[in-house]
Amino acid sequence: MHPDWQNKIHLYAEDHSTTEPIHLQKVTEFTWKKMINPRQLSGHLQGRLLANLVALKNPKCILEIGSFTGYSTACLAENLNEDAFIYSIEADAETAFKTQHFWKDYPLMNSVKWQVGSALEVIPQLNISPDFIFVDADKKNYKNYLDLCLPILQKNGIILFDNTLWSGKVIDENQQKDDVDTKNMHEFNQYLASKHDISTVLLPLRDGLSMSIKL
Repeated sequence: MHPDWQNKIHLYAEDHSTTEPIHLQKVTEFTWKKMINPRQLSGHLQGRLLANLVALKNPKCILEIGSFTGYSTACLAENLNEDAFIYSIEADAETAFKTQHFWKDYPLMNSVKWQVGSALEVIPQLNISPDFIFVDADKKNYKNYLDLCLPILQKNGIILFDNTLWSGKVIDENQQKDDVDTKNMHEFNQYLASKHDISTVLLPLRDGLSMSIKL
Protein backbone atom coordinates (compact mmCIF):
# COMPACT_ATOMS: atom_id res chain seq x y z
CA MET A 1 0.00 0.00 0.00
CA HIS A 2 1.03 3.59 -0.46
CA PRO A 3 3.26 4.78 2.43
CA ASP A 4 1.35 8.08 2.74
CA TRP A 5 -1.56 6.13 4.22
CA GLN A 6 0.29 3.46 6.16
CA ASN A 7 1.46 5.30 9.27
CA LYS A 8 1.37 3.55 12.65
CA ILE A 9 -2.03 4.92 13.63
CA HIS A 10 -3.55 3.74 10.35
CA LEU A 11 -2.02 0.26 10.73
CA TYR A 12 -3.23 0.07 14.35
CA ALA A 13 -6.73 1.05 13.23
CA GLU A 14 -6.70 -1.67 10.55
CA ASP A 15 -5.49 -4.26 13.05
CA HIS A 16 -8.37 -3.41 15.39
CA SER A 17 -11.11 -3.33 12.77
CA THR A 18 -13.11 -6.21 11.34
CA THR A 19 -10.95 -8.49 9.23
CA GLU A 20 -10.90 -7.84 5.50
CA PRO A 21 -13.03 -10.51 3.71
CA ILE A 22 -11.22 -13.02 1.49
CA HIS A 23 -12.77 -11.72 -1.74
CA LEU A 24 -11.38 -8.25 -0.99
CA GLN A 25 -7.95 -9.70 -0.28
CA LYS A 26 -8.14 -11.41 -3.67
CA VAL A 27 -9.12 -8.25 -5.57
CA THR A 28 -6.34 -6.37 -3.78
CA GLU A 29 -3.81 -8.96 -4.93
CA PHE A 30 -5.25 -8.86 -8.45
CA THR A 31 -5.07 -5.07 -8.55
CA TRP A 32 -1.47 -4.81 -7.40
CA LYS A 33 -0.34 -7.54 -9.81
CA LYS A 34 -2.38 -6.68 -12.90
CA MET A 35 -3.30 -2.98 -12.90
CA ILE A 36 -1.53 0.29 -13.56
CA ASN A 37 -1.77 2.74 -10.63
CA PRO A 38 -2.91 0.16 -8.05
CA ARG A 39 -2.77 2.85 -5.35
CA GLN A 40 -6.19 3.95 -6.64
CA LEU A 41 -7.61 0.93 -4.82
CA SER A 42 -9.79 1.58 -1.78
CA GLY A 43 -8.20 0.02 1.26
CA HIS A 44 -9.21 -2.15 4.20
CA LEU A 45 -10.10 0.64 6.64
CA GLN A 46 -12.06 2.72 4.15
CA GLY A 47 -13.79 -0.39 2.86
CA ARG A 48 -15.01 -1.34 6.34
CA LEU A 49 -16.36 2.20 6.77
CA LEU A 50 -18.25 2.03 3.46
CA ALA A 51 -19.74 -1.35 4.37
CA ASN A 52 -20.85 -0.09 7.78
CA LEU A 53 -22.33 3.11 6.35
CA VAL A 54 -24.45 1.06 3.95
CA ALA A 55 -25.61 -1.12 6.85
CA LEU A 56 -26.61 2.00 8.80
CA LYS A 57 -28.20 3.88 5.90
CA ASN A 58 -29.90 0.89 4.25
CA PRO A 59 -29.94 2.60 0.83
CA LYS A 60 -32.17 1.48 -2.02
CA CYS A 61 -30.06 2.98 -4.81
CA ILE A 62 -26.31 3.58 -4.70
CA LEU A 63 -24.40 5.53 -7.35
CA GLU A 64 -20.66 4.92 -7.56
CA ILE A 65 -18.56 7.18 -9.76
CA GLY A 66 -15.27 5.41 -10.42
CA SER A 67 -15.29 1.61 -10.12
CA PHE A 68 -11.62 0.83 -10.77
CA THR A 69 -11.32 -2.88 -9.86
CA GLY A 70 -14.43 -2.95 -7.73
CA TYR A 71 -13.02 -3.05 -4.19
CA SER A 72 -15.27 -0.24 -3.00
CA THR A 73 -18.14 -1.63 -5.10
CA ALA A 74 -17.93 -4.93 -3.23
CA CYS A 75 -17.85 -3.09 0.10
CA LEU A 76 -20.96 -1.12 -0.88
CA ALA A 77 -22.69 -4.36 -1.94
CA GLU A 78 -21.76 -6.27 1.21
CA ASN A 79 -24.68 -5.15 3.39
CA LEU A 80 -27.08 -4.17 0.62
CA ASN A 81 -30.65 -5.46 0.72
CA GLU A 82 -31.76 -7.82 -2.05
CA ASP A 83 -34.10 -5.23 -3.58
CA ALA A 84 -31.42 -2.50 -3.79
CA PHE A 85 -29.03 -1.72 -6.63
CA ILE A 86 -25.64 -0.15 -7.28
CA TYR A 87 -24.99 1.79 -10.48
CA SER A 88 -21.21 1.77 -10.84
CA ILE A 89 -19.57 3.90 -13.53
CA GLU A 90 -16.04 3.40 -14.86
CA ALA A 91 -14.68 5.71 -17.55
CA ASP A 92 -11.88 3.44 -18.76
CA ALA A 93 -13.24 0.62 -20.93
CA GLU A 94 -10.23 -1.68 -20.46
CA THR A 95 -10.39 -1.35 -16.67
CA ALA A 96 -14.14 -1.92 -16.74
CA PHE A 97 -13.70 -5.11 -18.78
CA LYS A 98 -11.09 -6.52 -16.36
CA THR A 99 -13.18 -5.56 -13.35
CA GLN A 100 -16.38 -7.16 -14.61
CA HIS A 101 -14.48 -10.31 -15.60
CA PHE A 102 -12.93 -10.57 -12.12
CA TRP A 103 -16.29 -10.31 -10.34
CA LYS A 104 -18.45 -12.35 -12.76
CA ASP A 105 -18.57 -15.44 -10.52
CA TYR A 106 -19.32 -13.57 -7.28
CA PRO A 107 -23.08 -13.57 -6.40
CA LEU A 108 -22.30 -10.70 -4.03
CA MET A 109 -22.10 -8.43 -7.08
CA ASN A 110 -25.43 -9.41 -8.67
CA SER A 111 -26.88 -6.12 -7.44
CA VAL A 112 -24.35 -4.10 -9.47
CA LYS A 113 -25.36 -2.52 -12.77
CA TRP A 114 -22.01 -1.80 -14.41
CA GLN A 115 -21.78 1.31 -16.59
CA VAL A 116 -18.91 2.32 -18.88
CA GLY A 117 -18.28 5.89 -20.01
CA SER A 118 -18.03 9.45 -18.79
CA ALA A 119 -20.05 9.84 -15.61
CA LEU A 120 -21.11 13.34 -16.62
CA GLU A 121 -22.74 11.80 -19.70
CA VAL A 122 -23.95 8.54 -18.17
CA ILE A 123 -25.66 9.89 -15.03
CA PRO A 124 -28.34 11.99 -16.80
CA GLN A 125 -29.31 8.89 -18.82
CA LEU A 126 -29.79 6.64 -15.78
CA ASN A 127 -32.96 8.34 -14.52
CA ILE A 128 -32.26 7.41 -10.89
CA SER A 129 -32.63 9.09 -7.51
CA PRO A 130 -29.88 7.61 -5.35
CA ASP A 131 -29.78 7.85 -1.58
CA PHE A 132 -26.06 7.01 -1.37
CA ILE A 133 -23.28 8.21 -3.68
CA PHE A 134 -19.57 7.42 -3.59
CA VAL A 135 -17.21 9.43 -5.80
CA ASP A 136 -13.65 8.27 -6.49
CA ALA A 137 -12.96 9.37 -10.06
CA ASP A 138 -11.10 12.17 -11.87
CA LYS A 139 -10.53 14.85 -9.26
CA LYS A 140 -10.76 17.81 -11.65
CA ASN A 141 -14.47 17.05 -12.05
CA TYR A 142 -15.34 16.73 -8.37
CA LYS A 143 -17.23 20.05 -8.38
CA ASN A 144 -19.08 19.02 -11.55
CA TYR A 145 -20.01 15.67 -9.99
CA LEU A 146 -21.31 17.43 -6.90
CA ASP A 147 -23.37 19.91 -8.90
CA LEU A 148 -24.79 17.11 -11.05
CA CYS A 149 -25.51 14.69 -8.22
CA LEU A 150 -26.96 16.90 -5.50
CA PRO A 151 -30.24 17.58 -7.34
CA ILE A 152 -30.89 13.84 -7.81
CA LEU A 153 -29.68 12.79 -4.35
CA GLN A 154 -32.58 12.10 -2.01
CA LYS A 155 -33.09 14.17 1.13
CA ASN A 156 -30.92 12.83 3.96
CA GLY A 157 -28.91 10.98 1.32
CA ILE A 158 -25.15 10.59 1.69
CA ILE A 159 -22.48 11.63 -0.81
CA LEU A 160 -18.82 10.82 -0.24
CA PHE A 161 -15.70 12.05 -2.05
CA ASP A 162 -12.40 10.18 -1.76
CA ASN A 163 -8.83 11.58 -1.70
CA THR A 164 -9.83 15.03 -0.45
CA LEU A 165 -6.63 15.45 1.60
CA TRP A 166 -4.56 14.75 -1.54
CA SER A 167 -1.60 13.17 0.25
CA GLY A 168 -1.64 16.06 2.72
CA LYS A 169 -0.77 18.61 0.02
CA VAL A 170 -3.98 20.59 0.59
CA ILE A 171 -2.55 22.10 3.80
CA ASP A 172 0.64 23.26 2.06
CA GLU A 173 0.17 26.86 0.87
CA ASN A 174 2.94 26.54 -1.71
CA GLN A 175 1.30 23.43 -3.18
CA GLN A 176 -2.04 25.25 -3.20
CA LYS A 177 -0.49 27.95 -5.39
CA ASP A 178 1.94 26.01 -7.58
CA ASP A 179 0.37 22.57 -8.09
CA VAL A 180 -2.76 22.53 -10.26
CA ASP A 181 -4.19 19.29 -8.82
CA THR A 182 -3.69 20.45 -5.24
CA LYS A 183 -5.22 23.83 -6.04
CA ASN A 184 -8.27 22.15 -7.58
CA MET A 185 -8.76 19.85 -4.59
CA HIS A 186 -8.34 22.68 -2.08
CA GLU A 187 -10.88 24.78 -3.95
CA PHE A 188 -13.29 21.86 -4.08
CA ASN A 189 -12.96 21.34 -0.32
CA GLN A 190 -13.72 25.02 0.22
CA TYR A 191 -16.73 24.80 -2.10
CA LEU A 192 -18.05 21.67 -0.38
CA ALA A 193 -17.69 23.21 3.08
CA SER A 194 -19.42 26.43 1.99
CA LYS A 195 -22.63 24.81 0.79
CA HIS A 196 -25.64 25.29 3.08
CA ASP A 197 -27.82 22.55 1.59
CA ILE A 198 -25.53 19.79 2.90
CA SER A 199 -23.80 18.96 6.16
CA THR A 200 -20.16 17.97 5.60
CA VAL A 201 -17.35 16.38 7.57
CA LEU A 202 -13.88 15.77 6.14
CA LEU A 203 -12.49 12.64 7.74
CA PRO A 204 -8.68 12.24 8.00
CA LEU A 205 -9.03 8.61 6.97
CA ARG A 206 -6.43 7.25 4.53
CA ASP A 207 -6.13 10.01 1.88
CA GLY A 208 -9.12 11.98 3.16
CA LEU A 209 -12.79 11.12 2.83
CA SER A 210 -15.41 13.87 2.73
CA MET A 211 -18.92 12.85 3.75
CA SER A 212 -21.93 15.08 3.20
CA ILE A 213 -25.60 14.62 4.04
CA LYS A 214 -28.24 16.40 1.96
CA LEU A 215 -30.40 18.57 4.20
